[in-house]
Amino acid sequence: MILLTSMVIALVVSLILTPLMSRLAGKWGFVDGRKQTENVGIPVMGGVAIFLGFAAAIVAGMLIFPVLPGESIVDTPLSWRSICIFMLVSGFLMALTGFLDDKFELSPRMKLFLHSIVAIVVGTLFVVNGAQVRLFLEGSHVAWLTAPVTLIWLLGITNSINLLDHADGVTAGVSAIAAIFFTALNFMHGNPAIAFISVALAGASLGFLFFNFPPASTFMGDCGSNFLGFMLGIIAVLGVYTPRGSIPYLAVLSPLLILAVPIVDTVMVLIYRKSRGAPLFQGDRNHLAHRLMRMGYSRRTTVIMLYIFSVILGTMALLLPTLRPYQAILAFINAIGVISVFTIFVAHGEKGNG
Repeated sequence: MILLTSMVIALVVSLILTPLMSRLAGKWGFVDGRKQTENVGIPVMGGVAIFLGFAAAIVAGMLIFPVLPGESIVDTPLSWRSICIFMLVSGFLMALTGFLDDKFELSPRMKLFLHSIVAIVVGTLFVVNGAQVRLFLEGSHVAWLTAPVTLIWLLGITNSINLLDHADGVTAGVSAIAAIFFTALNFMHGNPAIAFISVALAGASLGFLFFNFPPASTFMGDCGSNFLGFMLGIIAVLGVYTPRGSIPYLAVLSPLLILAVPIVDTVMVLIYRKSRGAPLFQGDRNHLAHRLMRMGYSRRTTVIMLYIFSVILGTMALLLPTLRPYQAILAFINAIGVISVFTIFVAHGEKGNG
């Protein structure tokens, strides 16, 4: 019931505000002239609706449920109210950087700089409060790496989701799927706060997706992709993915699989640009969605293929905690095999089509 409340509030608010933001975008000049409907640029303020839908669910959660049933966030002293406030403030800051980019079209270097500032400020707050990527580093002579690894993770996932946003419906759908799997895993392992926050993110994304599924009538812009990426990155850090008593470093496997689509997309794009001597941070049309469409698949088919890929890997992530350590490692290796087959299919399929 608690999770359903979060999902419904976020979805309904996002669903209502998205067309309103589209109208305001036209008045305020937030439009993408590269894609047009009846010679009118498509609005790019959907990210504001996503953030407000998410924020409405979190605020309502704090008011309706002063205390969540279940355990507190594992390994951190953060209370339910504290984590909500942290998520709202950090989400707002990252959404604001994207909003500025949507308005002023910042250079890639400036965008990366702003992302880094927010990631460092917010990441430091989380690290200081004990929320960080621990892996197998804690307690070892390289324990000091936990803080920088956490900051790099947050920055990396934010930019991966941002890079993924190059085709109708991809980012909103993939983010919603990822958030749903984060919800399920945290609910299974007694972390209701992160489950609530994750399902709110899923609801806000789905409300927007109603207007963004191909052919899209509105875009989320960098405001939305920055916000979704940063929230997913933080959720991955705060989440619980393995039963107590299991090997801790296996916990990293589930988030990697849940977020595999944006990670794979980023890696493939960077390799593609590097191999051709193109600037690494300059936009192009060589993302997974673009390459699948060049192979002859329609927009909708392409998006659905990426959704299915996300669900397959998310399901594997959901199964990992039920396995013994050596079985989980073997399952993860199999998942890497699935990812490899998919990337080879895209790379060679595009060449064959050309």
